Amino acid sequence: MTGELIFEHTMSLTLIVTMLAFAVVIGLFGFWRYLPRNTSTLGVALLRLLTIVLLGWCLLLPSLKRSLTEVRKPRFIVALDQSASMAMKPGAPATTMKTRWAAAQEILSQPWTATLGGLCGLDYVAFAGDLSTRQSLAEIQALNPDGKNTLLSQSLAKLIERYRGQLVAGMLLLSDGLDTREVTDEWASEHRPYPIYTVRLEPPNIWKVEPDLRVDALDTPRRVVVGWDTEIKANVSGQGTRGRTVDAELYENDKLIHTAPVDIPDEGGRRELTVRLTHPATGNFTYTLRLPYIEGETRTNDNTYAVTVQVIDSKNRLLYIEGVPRWESKYLVRVLKALKDITPVCFVRGPGGRFLSYGASGAAAPDLSEQQLLNFKIVVLGDLDAAELSNERAEALIKFVENGGSLVALGGPKAWGAQGLMASPLNKILPIKAAEQLKLQENQVALALTGEGRAHPIFTTGDAAAWSKIPPVLSVFAGGTLSPGATTLVTTETSGGRQPVLVIQKYGQGKVAAILTDSLWRWQLAPGKINYYQRLWNPLLEWLSPTEMDVNASQLDLAADADKVFSGEAIDLKARLTTPASVVPKDVVVTCEVQEPDGRKIPFRMTSQDVTTTTGKKYPGYSVSVTPQKPGLHNAVASCEISGQKMVSAPFSFFVQPFTPETVPRAANIGALAALANASKGRFCEPDEINKVLSEITVPANEEERISYLSLWNNIPILACLIVLFALEWILRKLRNMA
Repeated sequence: MTGELIFEHTMSLTLIVTMLAFAVVIGLFGFWRYLPRNTSTLGVALLRLLTIVLLGWCLLLPSLKRSLTEVRKPRFIVALDQSASMAMKPGAPATTMKTRWAAAQEILSQPWTATLGGLCGLDYVAFAGDLSTRQSLAEIQALNPDGKNTLLSQSLAKLIERYRGQLVAGMLLLSDGLDTREVTDEWASEHRPYPIYTVRLEPPNIWKVEPDLRVDALDTPRRVVVGWDTEIKANVSGQGTRGRTVDAELYENDKLIHTAPVDIPDEGGRRELTVRLTHPATGNFTYTLRLPYIEGETRTNDNTYAVTVQVIDSKNRLLYIEGVPRWESKYLVRVLKALKDITPVCFVRGPGGRFLSYGASGAAAPDLSEQQLLNFKIVVLGDLDAAELSNERAEALIKFVENGGSLVALGGPKAWGAQGLMASPLNKILPIKAAEQLKLQENQVALALTGEGRAHPIFTTGDAAAWSKIPPVLSVFAGGTLSPGATTLVTTETSGGRQPVLVIQKYGQGKVAAILTDSLWRWQLAPGKINYYQRLWNPLLEWLSPTEMDVNASQLDLAADADKVFSGEAIDLKARLTTPASVVPKDVVVTCEVQEPDGRKIPFRMTSQDVTTTTGKKYPGYSVSVTPQKPGLHNAVASCEISGQKMVSAPFSFFVQPFTPETVPRAANIGALAALANASKGRFCEPDEINKVLSEITVPANEEERISYLSLWNNIPILACLIVLFALEWILRKLRNMA
C-alpha cells in the first residue's frame, strides 16, 4: 500500500496564506497593544495562534490518497449436463462401456481441479433445462442424470448472462450436445465471451446406425394477412438411407400441393426444404409434411410434422386505385408504403390500360367486387371517371361503406368533371353535391381550418398548433354544396365565396372523405421542418380505420410460449380477454378445448392469472397447463360468454413430438461440441488429454488497484481540537479577567 498527501482546496493557495498571515498579524498586534505582557497573555496568544494554524489546515482540505494493489482471481465455470441422455450407452456388444455421466465424473476427479483451482475460482453448475445455483465439487459429484431436457443452447446463454460483468477465464462443458431445441447446429458457431472446452464422453463410431428419416421442424408465420405470400421451411434429417432419394410431400388440408426430393447421406445428415405459399383466402389451413418410410426403419412416428396457419383479413388493409400516374399518386404511394399500421395495395393504370400493382399481392386487378372488397377496410379512389369506375363497382363500393368500410375520393379533373364520380351511383354516398360539374380554379389558394376542423381528431393528433398556418395549394374544385350530414374540415376563400376543400361524413356503418384539390402533393415539397402531407394522411387514415369497437366489441386471444412440445411435456396455454372500457366483465368463465390428432376434444377450465407479454407488461388473463400424451397436431380454442354473447378465440395449434432427445438412443452430437469449442477459441478434447489441457491453461494475473481517500480535516479529532482550543481560550480569558 502506498500513500500520498494531497490538498483539495479550490481557493488560491496564495490567498489562503495571505489571509492566515493577516489574521496572525492582527491577533498579535491586539495582544501587544491591549493586553499586559505576562504569562497569561502569552498563553492566550499561543492558543489563538494554534487555532489559526488549525483553521488554515482545514482550509487546505488535506486528505491522504492511499492505493492498494490486489491480485484478483478470475472465475472458471464447470458446467455439467444433468439430463437423462447423459446416462445413455450403446447396447450389446458394448454393454460394459461406461456411460457419458460416468465419463464426466471421472474428468471431475482428475488433478486439474486442484491445479486450476489455485489460479482461478472454480464454479460448478449443473443444468437440465434450468441452471442450478453455484455448487461445490462434492455436491455436483453427488447428482444423478435424471433431467427431462437439456436445452443446451438456452442454458449456455443463461449461464453467460449470469456471469456478465465478471472476469471469467473459461468454461468446461461436460455434455453430449443433444437436445438443443435448435433446428440446426448454427447456434454452436456463435461468438462467446470466453473460451469453452468440450470433451468427447464416448468413443467414436460405437453406435449402430439404424435407418431413420424424421421431420425435425416446420417453420412458417402462424398468422398472415390474406393475399400475402410466405415461405414454409422444413428441416428433415436421418441416417441409414443407403444413399437413396425420397420424395417429401407437403399437404394443405390433406391436399397434396408440393413434392420435393430429399437426399440424406447414409452416414447421416440434415436438409432444409423451402416452399413458397400463397394465401388467397381467409381461414385456418393445416400444412403437413410427410416423409416415406425407408427399408428397415422402425421408428416411423416422427416422419410427419404439421402446423396450422391462420389467414386473416387485416383490419387496416387499404386499396388505392389511381388512373394515369400523376404527382399525387407518386407521393401518396410513398406515404402509404411507409405506414406501419396500414397494409396498402396500390393500383395505377399503366400502358394499354392495364393496372400495375404496388404492395402486397393478392388481386390480379382492381375489380372492386364484393368478394375483393371483403379483404380491405379503406378504399382510396384517384382520378377515375364514371365509365372507368362502372355502375357495378360503384354499387359494390356503396355496400362496402354501408357495412363499415371507409372511402376516400381523392379526385382530380376526371373524377370531379361532368362525367366523374358524381355522375355515377357513388354520388349517393359522397359528402359533396353539385348541380353541374365542379369548376377547377388554378392559382395559389390559401387554406384554413373550420371550427369543426380545429376540433376534429385529424387535426388535433400530435402538434395541433402546427395547423394554425396551412401551406397553400395551387388548385381547388369549386361550386359544390355539402350533402346532408357532411362536415367541412378545411376551406378556402375564392372569388365565388367560401369553398370546401376537405369534407367528411359518416354513411351507414362507414365513413367517406372527399378531397377537392389535385395539388395536395405540393405539401410534400413545402419548405420547413413540418411535412404537412404526411401529417395529414397519417391521422386521416387512422380516423378512417375501423376502431376496435367497430370491428369487434370484445376479443379473446389464445397463445402459448411454445408451439412444439414432446410427449408428456406440459404446455401452458394463456388467454387474454380484451373488452371496451365501458364493459367490465365479472365472474367470466373461460374454457379451453383441445382437439387431439384423432379428433377427440378435451375441455379444460382456465384459471384467472396475469398474462405477461414479451415487453414485460402484465394484463389480466387466464391460463391452463395441459400435458398432451398423443403425438401429432393439437388445436386449442378458448371461449367464454359475456352478457349473453359467446366469445371464441382464433385456434392455436401446437405439435407434440412422439419422443424426446433424452430418450432416443443415439450418438453424442460431437459436431456441435467441436464447433462450440472452435468458435469460442477453446478446444475440443479427448478424455485422455483434458487433464493436461486444463492444467496448462495460462491465467493472466489480474491486478486491481483500489484507491481510497482519508480526510485529514473533516474528522472528529481535528474538529474536537478546534472546539477545545476555542474553549480553553474562553476559559483562560474569564479566569484572568481579560477583555
